[in-house]
Amino acid sequence: MLGALRFLSGAFLRRLSQLLSRLRRRSPAPELRARAAAALAHYARTNADLLDRAARLAARAERLEREGTPSESVRNRAERARREIEAGLTALRDSFAASGREALEAFELELERFAPTLGIYRGGSGS
Repeated sequence: MLGALRFLSGAFLRRLSQLLSRLRRRSPAPELRARAAAALAHYARTNADLLDRAARLAARAERLEREGTPSESVRNRAERARREIEAGLTALRDSFAASGREALEAFELELERFAPTLGIYRGGSGS
């Protein structure tokens, strides 16, 4: 079969490659994305205090370091809050992963969209 591909034109092979690439990048079903968005919004609402505390502590630690008076205590508390958020999001991610690859992809796409809203979360564990 691969020998037969040798005889196809370069333009045809490029077009075939584009089509296959588009299929691989196919977006998850809208209902899965909506479910992921709702789950993330619920997480943000129920953990608003934690998200706010983590953002405030991170900003404070950064400000103190910039001013030349770093505080290990503030930095440690900011890190603990960030880890709590990551643990919650990882558990949520795992629940989507249990539903299948497409559900996981939907969750990760929505997480990228929500990440600025969530503030400090920067990715999760690998797939």
